[in-house]
Amino acid sequence: MRFCFEHTVPVSSEKVFGFFENPQRLEVLHAGWSSIRLLHHESQVRVGVETWMEAPIWGIPVVLGFRHMLFEPPVRFGEEAIHGPFSRFMHIHEFIAHDGNTVVRDVLEICLPLHYGGQAAMRHVVAPIVRRMFHNRAEALVRLARNGSLAKGAGRLVRPTTV
Repeated sequence: MRFCFEHTVPVSSEKVFGFFENPQRLEVLHAGWSSIRLLHHESQVRVGVETWMEAPIWGIPVVLGFRHMLFEPPVRFGEEAIHGPFSRFMHIHEFIAHDGNTVVRDVLEICLPLHYGGQAAMRHVVAPIVRRMFHNRAEALVRLARNGSLAKGAGRLVRPTTV
């Protein structure tokens, strides 16, 4: 199943990209509505780097692993799942400058294997969760932009971080 989410953030694309290129920012984006826990990551996204997390799926903690396969600052980056329940999970993040703002576009391709319910489970269970997740993330990005955290948090960390 293919998803495309798009929203505008009132911050430059360089700053928004800078915020996203540190995987530790995932916990900030999910704060208050999702209990993801980063298990391992480096301080900056780049091709070949892996990010591992634990996320509740239907109330059950599931370990998910992702490998970054695309990195084109400050325009886009992407990752694919290397561990988890999905037979396919690909996510491309795009950052499009527009009048001093940034259009953040997320394109996802997600498939579940038949033994987890396949397309029926995708349509009826996973798709509503993904839509809600990106709606909440869009709200979090706008809130972080308005309070100045998005622009301040865009700097790179000096050392790799493991959580």
